[in-house]
Amino acid sequence: MRRPCGFTLLEMLVAIAIFAIVGAIAYTGLDRALAIRAQLHSVRLRWQARGLAYYRLANDLAQARARPVRDGAGTLLPAFVVRRMGRGLRLNFTTGGTPSFQSRPASNLRRVDYTVMRGQLIWRRWAVLDRAPGERRVKEVLMRGVRTWQIRLLASNGLSIRSWPLAGQPAADPSAVKVVLTLQDGRHLRWFFPVGR
Repeated sequence: MRRPCGFTLLEMLVAIAIFAIVGAIAYTGLDRALAIRAQLHSVRLRWQARGLAYYRLANDLAQARARPVRDGAGTLLPAFVVRRMGRGLRLNFTTGGTPSFQSRPASNLRRVDYTVMRGQLIWRRWAVLDRAPGERRVKEVLMRGVRTWQIRLLASNGLSIRSWPLAGQPAADPSAVKVVLTLQDGRHLRWFFPVGR
């Protein structure tokens, strides 16, 4: 007598159970891999923003120039200014290094400004050095998740100070700038930059 070929009901149930277990394990592994990938992407973007902020600040400070400017009200501002305005601290100075691609001669100097506002490190620049009233500026968010920042300046006489320019001192740029960013998670980024001449 010939045996019927095929699977019994019990064999089918065992095969389905094994397939379900393997599928659950694979789904858990895939879900975990996707979560890790998203987390790594977030961390990479955060470090990329920090690196770009560091580079922008280092580049601008390395090319600082001793060129005072006039603001929109006609007031003469020193070439390098660090001061508290309202609840925020601002770093404002003249920098060079921007190439001019025009056929006629043009200045490569620009006025830049750094501040922390609403949890963001913000960089601004003006199109011209001596500004007219209502002059517009370009604004860019360099970093997010910044709670506060502190600036310490190293004067040429070796003193470490918090604001610039010094009252009663000749108008000169500091020789170095130390920036401490306090992040939302409580960590600190400490950056030290030489200032160009």
